[in-house]
Amino acid sequence: MYEVSGNDLMIFVVLGFAAGVFMSFYLTRFLEVVHMHRIFRQLLAHMLIMCVGIIEDISFLKELKRKKMVDAKFTSAQIRDFEEVDDRTLTNWKNSAILSLVSAAPRPFRTMMPFNNWDEAVAYVQKELRNTRDRES
Repeated sequence: MYEVSGNDLMIFVVLGFAAGVFMSFYLTRFLEVVHMHRIFRQLLAHMLIMCVGIIEDISFLKELKRKKMVDAKFTSAQIRDFEEVDDRTLTNWKNSAILSLVSAAPRPFRTMMPFNNWDEAVAYVQKELRNTRDRES
């Protein structure tokens, strides 16, 4: 039978300690990255939800503006022209907000933003909300 001497035991202890330190260091770094990824995804979803809230407020204001134009006896052609301008402006703002968000993000996080325009961003938020509901269930 093989006997383990004090020197052999010391080598195993030192190697085990070194492996434990190495593993704990890299496991900690790995878990930090995973945690940062989850935080960033949630933060991004909440920022986009705030943008959606702004769009809802703007829609309310558009309806209020339309009502005031009708009360002021604007023609339907004038109202339609104002609404077209408002819609183009809103569409440009939405896409500009998304482009600004993507371009302002640090380069390593840009790969975590799978959208380049407003419609893709809304689809991303819907997917994130579905995933959050599924995890909570």
